[in-house]
Amino acid sequence: MKSVDSHTLRTAGPSATRVALALLLLTCIWPWLSAVPARAQDGGGPPVLPDSGAVQKLGTSPEGVETYVAVRRPWLAAGEVVATNVVVWTYNRYIRENGSNPGFRIGFKSIAENYKNGFEWDDNSFSTNQFAHPYHGNLYFNAARSNGMTYWESIPFTWAGSFMWEYFGEVHHPAMNDWIATSMSGNTMGEALFRFSQMATNNTATGSARTWGELGGTLLNPVRGFTRLITGDFNRVFPNPSDRFPHSSHFAYRIGGRTVGKDNLWTADTTKLFMEMAASVGDPFQGDNKKPFDSFDFGAQLNFNDKSTLGRVQVDGLLVSSKIVGDANSQHMIGITQHYDYFNNNAFELGGQSLGATFLSQMRATKRFAIRTQLHLEGIVLGATKADYASISGRSYDFGPGLGFEFGGTFYYDNHPFLILSENEFWIHSVNGTVAEHYLSGTRARLDLPLTHGFSIGADYVLYTADRYYTDFPDVHQRVPELRTGVSFNL
Repeated sequence: MKSVDSHTLRTAGPSATRVALALLLLTCIWPWLSAVPARAQDGGGPPVLPDSGAVQKLGTSPEGVETYVAVRRPWLAAGEVVATNVVVWTYNRYIRENGSNPGFRIGFKSIAENYKNGFEWDDNSFSTNQFAHPYHGNLYFNAARSNGMTYWESIPFTWAGSFMWEYFGEVHHPAMNDWIATSMSGNTMGEALFRFSQMATNNTATGSARTWGELGGTLLNPVRGFTRLITGDFNRVFPNPSDRFPHSSHFAYRIGGRTVGKDNLWTADTTKLFMEMAASVGDPFQGDNKKPFDSFDFGAQLNFNDKSTLGRVQVDGLLVSSKIVGDANSQHMIGITQHYDYFNNNAFELGGQSLGATFLSQMRATKRFAIRTQLHLEGIVLGATKADYASISGRSYDFGPGLGFEFGGTFYYDNHPFLILSENEFWIHSVNGTVAEHYLSGTRARLDLPLTHGFSIGADYVLYTADRYYTDFPDVHQRVPELRTGVSFNL
C-alpha cells in the first residue's frame, strides 16, 4: 500500500505580497495615464469610444447636434471594488451561518498574520474556489468596466480587489489559488456578463421598456446596474454604444433529459432533468474582432438531482485575431483566446483558466451550407480536478498548471447549427494535493433539427474520460458516457 502524499501547503512569501501592493497602488493611478477624453456626436453617431461604458454630455449645438465625451471614473471604480468587499464581508461576518464563522472576524492581528505568512493553498470546496471566486472577481472587473475602463484597463482592478480580499477580508491565510482564479476567471466571466448586460439595456428607451431593460441588465451585472443608478445613467437618455450588438449571434435555451452511465449508457439507473443556455456572440469573419471579446462563446448548464445544480459554466473569448488567407468561400484566421472552464457533476470535475493560440476557419459549400472549425492550443495557468485519495491539503481535488487542446466543427444549414462535433483534452500536473498527472477528455456530438418559430429538437452524446496516474496510490481510469435529449428555443 502506497503512503499518503506528503505535499505541504506551500507559501509564496512576502515578496509576492509586495508585488501585489504595488499592483494595488498602480490600479489607482494608471487609468489616468490613458484617460484622454474623446468627443462624439449624436444626431446619428455613437460615442467615439463605444466600449467605454461611460459618456458625459457636453452640450447641444445650435443645429441640435448633441456632443458627448467618453469619461473614465477610476476613483469611483476603486471605491466600488472596496464596497464590494465590504458588502461580501458583512454578509459573511453577520448573516452567513448566523455570524458564527470565526474566519471572518478580522482585525489588525489577522492582517499582520496574513502579511507575515504570505500566500499558501487553501482547502475550500471545489465550487467555492472554481465558481464563487471567479464570480466575485467579475464584480471587481465590472466596477472598472462600467466606469469607463476598457477591457485591459479593468484587469488590474480585478487583481487588486482579489488581493484586498485575501489579505484583509478573512482570517484564513491568503490563498494563491484564490488570487489567480478570482482574477483571471473574473475578467473572463466579467467581460461576457458586461456584454450581455449592455445588450439588455437600451440607453435610448423610456418608460416601462427602459425600466425592464435596466432591471434585466442589473440581474446580469449587478455592479454595472449599481453604477448606472448612482451616476444617473439608469434613466438618462443618451446614445447606445456602437458595439452593443455584434454583426451576428446565436442563443439557444434548452431543456430536456440527461442520462449518465458508468462505463456504458445502459448501466444508467435514471434520467434526470437539465437546462442549458448556449450563446455564440459575434462573428470575427464579419469584423467582430476589433476589441477583446467582440466574439465569444458562453455556456451554462443546470443539472438537477446531481452533486451540484450548477454543473457547467464555460467562457471562451477572442482577445486578438488576424486573417491569414481566404476568399469568398473559405476564410482562415489566427488569434489568441482566453478561457474559463467549470465542470462539476458526478461524471466530470474540472476547473481552470487558460490562454490559448487559436486557428479559426469558415468554409461555405453553398449559400445555405457552411462549416466552421476552431482549434485551440491552451496553456492552463492553474487547473483543478478531482483526486481519488485524501491528502494533507484537506481537499478532494488537486491544483496544478497544464495544457489543453480543443478541436471543434459546427455545420450550418440556413444559419442554423444542426451538427456540432468537438474534442477536448486536458493535462494537469498536480503541484498541490496528491502527487499525480491528470489526463481528462470530453468528446461531444450534437444533432439539432429545426422545427418552427425558432424551436428545434436535438440530442447530445458526450463521453467523459479521466486517467489519473498517482505516484503514491494506484492509478484510476474512468469512462462516463452521457446522453442528453431535449427541445431548444433559438434566437
